[in-house]
Amino acid sequence: MVTFSGIGGIPEPKPERPTRVRESGQTNTPAPADGGSNETVSAEDVVRISSEAQAAAQLTRLLQQAQTQEAVRPERVEAARQSIERGDYRNPEIVTKIAERILRFLR
Repeated sequence: MVTFSGIGGIPEPKPERPTRVRESGQTNTPAPADGGSNETVSAEDVVRISSEAQAAAQLTRLLQQAQTQEAVRPERVEAARQSIERGDYRNPEIVTKIAERILRFLR
């Protein structure tokens, strides 16, 4: 039996129902030792990853990506400083574009 202790340091969520119960209400019991057939054993395994686990995995990937990128880009800071000094950010069109870009990160 293979078990997982979590993804990227995030603990595995607790199952919502017992792991041995199938959706039809049957239990997944091992095949009989005498080699006979067992009607309740399924030939198909299904893996379902919860939305919480998917979000946690995505967050872990984003955090790892953020750690590998350079924190401050001096050329971008200088360009922003010059734009502020010129008064570019007083233009309503530019303010609207900046607000739209910020909103993308807040959604």
